[in-house]
Amino acid sequence: MKTKLGSCLETAKNDYCSFMSSNVDNFWGKNGYKDRLIQMDVFTEVMLSHFEFDEINLIETGVSGKLSYGLFGFFLGSLVSNYGGQMHSVDLDCESCKSSEEIFSKNIKNLKYKTYCKDSVEFLKYPPIIPNIVHLDSYDFNLYNPFPSALHCWKEFEAIEKLMPTGGIIFIYDNWMKGTFLQWFQNGNESLEEIKYPVIGKGANIYNEVLQNRTNFELLDEFHRPFKNTKIYIKKK
Repeated sequence: MKTKLGSCLETAKNDYCSFMSSNVDNFWGKNGYKDRLIQMDVFTEVMLSHFEFDEINLIETGVSGKLSYGLFGFFLGSLVSNYGGQMHSVDLDCESCKSSEEIFSKNIKNLKYKTYCKDSVEFLKYPPIIPNIVHLDSYDFNLYNPFPSALHCWKEFEAIEKLMPTGGIIFIYDNWMKGTFLQWFQNGNESLEEIKYPVIGKGANIYNEVLQNRTNFELLDEFHRPFKNTKIYIKKK
């Protein structure tokens, strides 16, 4: 199983790089996009070390429908298509949902994929599948008002965590660890801010609760990249 998974992960990375390079001018030269390579490599490490299922049933909150956002879900979709399973994405932006389905259906053959235009918390209470992987990436993070996105992400976690099987993995995007200097653009202004909290971002509440052993999940802390926009990985005990 690990040999197949490793091959599918490599194929998914190649598919992603080929697609984005063909559709975004100077993709690898633009700010932030090189981080996608790091994120895919870290995800690969996590999967090869911790994923224990013979198919991938994945739910993504915040659809991958805009090229300008980096389209990490395209990598996930290619992986699911090659490994076996299905992928479901939810977002309040109906146009992004439509765009995502068009991109995926045209470029990722044989992927069982569907989008849902609705609130992610309500969606996760009654999901169409029991996921063994969940990617939480809805509700845009704001450095100067970080609490709404972190609270929303916590509500997503509360809605889905009891339904997931033992060994299921959740990963949360847009987090910065203590010591990181975050370049932030807002209203035409640019600033460089040092993160002084243990963690700030969408997964801050989840990180704290898992770290304090107040959930049924364990923190896969060895896979964090503390000086980058990092994805927090947790696994159900």
